[in-house]
Amino acid sequence: MKTTKRFALFAVLLVSGFTSYAITNTAIAISGTNIVLSWPSFGYESYLVQYRQTLNPDDSWSCLTNAYHANSTNRTMLILYGAVTGSGGNGGSFSAMIAGGNTYDSVAAGPLAVPLDGSGGGVPVAIYPPGFDFSNFNIFDPLSGDTVSGAGYAYSPLAQQARLSQDVPLPSGDPQSLDGDSGNSSAPTTGFFRVFHIPSFRANFSGYTFDGPTFIPVDYAAPDADLDYVESTTVLIGGQPTDYAVFMPYVINGVTNWGMGIYFDRFPNGTNTIQLITTVRQSDSINDQTPEMVFSNAPAAITIGNLITVTNWDDLITSTSYAFKAQSSVPNVDWEIDIYDWNGYFVNYQTGHSSDGNISWTWNLYDYWGNSRGNFDSDPCFFPYITITGNLPSSVQTSGAELDVNNNSSSTDPLPLAGNQYPSVGGWVIAYMDRLYLDGTPHPDADAYMHNGLSSILGGPAEWGDPVVYYPLKFGLNYAQSDRESSWADFCSYLYNSNNRNLYYFGHGYPSFIGGDYNITDTNGMPNGAILLAGSKACLTIQDIHDKITFNQQSGKRPYRFIFLDCCNGATGGLPWAFGVPKQQEPLSYYQSASNTSHARPSAFVGWDAEVGGPGWGTIYNFWNCRSYWMGWWAGTFQANLDDALDLGNDFSGWISASQFDSHIRIYGYSAMMLDENNYGGNWSY
Repeated sequence: MKTTKRFALFAVLLVSGFTSYAITNTAIAISGTNIVLSWPSFGYESYLVQYRQTLNPDDSWSCLTNAYHANSTNRTMLILYGAVTGSGGNGGSFSAMIAGGNTYDSVAAGPLAVPLDGSGGGVPVAIYPPGFDFSNFNIFDPLSGDTVSGAGYAYSPLAQQARLSQDVPLPSGDPQSLDGDSGNSSAPTTGFFRVFHIPSFRANFSGYTFDGPTFIPVDYAAPDADLDYVESTTVLIGGQPTDYAVFMPYVINGVTNWGMGIYFDRFPNGTNTIQLITTVRQSDSINDQTPEMVFSNAPAAITIGNLITVTNWDDLITSTSYAFKAQSSVPNVDWEIDIYDWNGYFVNYQTGHSSDGNISWTWNLYDYWGNSRGNFDSDPCFFPYITITGNLPSSVQTSGAELDVNNNSSSTDPLPLAGNQYPSVGGWVIAYMDRLYLDGTPHPDADAYMHNGLSSILGGPAEWGDPVVYYPLKFGLNYAQSDRESSWADFCSYLYNSNNRNLYYFGHGYPSFIGGDYNITDTNGMPNGAILLAGSKACLTIQDIHDKITFNQQSGKRPYRFIFLDCCNGATGGLPWAFGVPKQQEPLSYYQSASNTSHARPSAFVGWDAEVGGPGWGTIYNFWNCRSYWMGWWAGTFQANLDDALDLGNDFSGWISASQFDSHIRIYGYSAMMLDENNYGGNWSY
């Protein structure tokens, strides 16, 4: 039986019996010179409150308060002191309350400032005064997943002069003042307010010590953060996004709860901070105008106290041996590491003693009986366990263990997986939406052009003898919803297969996912977007790619070598990050350097930073000729590298101008990759 790492339930701190609900019955009142906002609450929620002066299109919502904690089990109130102008507080102002679940536009929480020294979590840069020096911060963009240095960073805040009441700290001065100078900010006069119930951990962390993988439930509240529309949830530890957290369900007393499974054994022991960044789509229509919100809760202090810590663990086997590295918080222990294979069978073991808590064993990839286990096609990953014996704290002793005469006891814990670095040959998945040109107003000529182009793309890896999965995704109103979703489930099963490491996808896309159920068409009947129905599984999200492919902690990491998402806006968000590709171009030398912390082989991501197609984007015939020529130059006799092959494909097809092509295509990672370069298990080591 295959073994998997189990999560401990954060049961001690779980608040049971909560219900997500829409924020309705919101109210606004004037009391003297104060504005009083109120809305229903149960007492545990966190809220984002926004303000705008008018509803004119050129005006914007600004943050009035973020991570505002409910202050009542009946009705939460937020008082804006001195916000009303005019005689006696009457007649000079008019304000309106807009429920967060009823009205949306394309507004995000914006970038976060994260202290370099790890002393706190991410705080929206919008609350810092103009001209603030961010040299001691990193700037994290929750939409793209990018982190940049704050040195020289300049931010232009939205037009917001509202007095703030925040649970997150302001830089200095009066906590009610935007500019950090008590009494110098002007209050809102006329305007509109709205409230969002934001995702936050459903727990009180005080007095609790985290040890190993732990599930923490999250308050995903409909409609503002409905689970059907949550595109990704990023966990920040010490203000930095971590790959060691997965979005997952956990059944408690027959009820399915959603939250984050966090591998706390990947972090050093001590005090730290934890924070959630949640991206939520606000519409079923998928195109350039699709709005989304990015919510951030308040950072909370936590204590991490692992018995076994694996901060220096290698997730991938990259050579002919593999080093197990762990640290015991208790010194002077005997240890044993046992290895099991994909099918749950025993492989090998080693024992030793550590006087200082450091544990290390370099395994030669042979099993106990002397057989090589270095064929990763049959052994995609290994499941190691560690047992330590010594004077252990009673809280971590194995259940039922008896102390020996030296007061020693034992504890057994799963270690992270040792994953397949690469199969003997990396397979290809070529997938496309089968009726994209036939759904709605049919365009059979365009459909024929698509199939000719896809045949050429298929021929490239096939010419080199690489295995290829050619998969039509069921799309459009001709199919039942269950058929579309079943098709995407099959597609994902191919992507999750550890033997496949190259992907070309053609269809609808968005910065946070690819997919859709049926077309939105323009006045000419051509598709210019898609509908993704509420709860539809006809898509692949950033969260799916991160948790189930690239950073899979349950069945082994399987980073992709090549990805081309031939869809709108696929390169503008976090999809490159989800696939593990640096969001900039890197030379081959980067992948052999210490900067390549994942130890993955060279990889490349290709995508677009705009809506592709429609007026100004050439003809569909030349669109597909461009793809045919690209693969011909990349795979054929001349064997151009990826960057050159893409340029030559556009030039020879006459699709669009070179300037337009170069302005909107994005190649991240190793842009000089050859079609079959490093696509074999034995031709790369770190």
